[in-house]
Amino acid sequence: MNNAVQEPPSNPVEPRGRAVRYILHVDADAFFASVEQTLQPELRGKAVIVGGGDRGVVSAASYEARAFGVRSAMPTVEARRLCPHAIFLEPNFRAYKDYSRRMFAIMEEYSPMVEATSVDEGYVDLTGALRLHNAPPWEIAHRMLDRIRSTLEISVSGALAGSKTAAKMATRLAKPNGLLYLEPNRAWIILGRLPVHAVPGVGKRARQLLEQRGITTVADLAHTPPRLLRSLFGVWGEKLLQIARGNDSRPVRREPRGAQKSYSKDRTLAQDTLDYEFVRDMARKLAEKLAARVREDGQRAATVTFKVRYADFVDCSRSMTMWEPTNVNAEILDCIDRLFWKTVQPRRPIRQIGVKLSGVCSYGAQLNLFDSRHEIKERRDSAVDAIRQKYGFESIGASGDGNLPLPG
Repeated sequence: MNNAVQEPPSNPVEPRGRAVRYILHVDADAFFASVEQTLQPELRGKAVIVGGGDRGVVSAASYEARAFGVRSAMPTVEARRLCPHAIFLEPNFRAYKDYSRRMFAIMEEYSPMVEATSVDEGYVDLTGALRLHNAPPWEIAHRMLDRIRSTLEISVSGALAGSKTAAKMATRLAKPNGLLYLEPNRAWIILGRLPVHAVPGVGKRARQLLEQRGITTVADLAHTPPRLLRSLFGVWGEKLLQIARGNDSRPVRREPRGAQKSYSKDRTLAQDTLDYEFVRDMARKLAEKLAARVREDGQRAATVTFKVRYADFVDCSRSMTMWEPTNVNAEILDCIDRLFWKTVQPRRPIRQIGVKLSGVCSYGAQLNLFDSRHEIKERRDSAVDAIRQKYGFESIGASGDGNLPLPG
């Protein structure tokens, strides 16, 4: 496959006739570690690794630690081997949440259109910057990032481009602590040279499949025949092609500050295990605890995801979307049981499990108003929540025993 950058079949950033947009992607650098270095100035300039326990994984690593090969999601044991002089810290999620809130509050001062995609990352629509601030978008982007850095004393990077995808891909070139502006109609000149795994959604396995066929850059992917991508990835292959060509018209979606899109819990086991009954019981407990949080926030969730990490650190996950959003234990646990059976592979020791509830919506969403049983179940589960809050989680049993067969 020719790696030279060529003009794509269609304009990869702004199709003809579409008004040019200016989308800023903001991403805090090594966020957890950066916050720790701000809270504890004596840590500045030192290798800092945030992660839990010897059987856990790295949540964040400062750039001083990354210089020794440490990266996020790496086993803590391996991080200690690569960087034995590093300072290891337990996560302080309360502080990270506070810094996240303050960062997005600053972003909202410059544009009403701010979309948070994670605790340390989001998009800002600066298309109307000239009208709002009497300054071009790139000047407002500079002011915003400079304000975040000076106010919060953390490292943050960003990129301004004509779409969400282009801005996100460009941010990796701005790290650490930089800002990159790509003229929307010329972004392809830079982005086409990036490695193919820079495209959002191209993970380790997809990267292997593409590189085996000589598709090593974003430009290669953009020129790949649609038929080949469909044969490799099905319908997702067509979407991947559009992403690579920059055909991304998704708007920045403004949401109420603090609105939670998903709830998740992971648990690293004390030791690798083949005791699937124990693993399933743990997954169900995690699911019930998440369901209680969803109910407490007055929300429902439509999608349940179950994930396992095996002893060799290979992850496997499955998701199930329900017909209607719910916060009822029995319905969520039924999904967990079915996903467990589909996900866990026999005779493979399990190291970590995780449960996630997503597709979150409020009570005001359209639901089946004629199912009175749903309301009864909610009230029953809320009563269970109250008992557990007062006397402990184990004070009352689960909402169902689960009767699907365990892996052989």
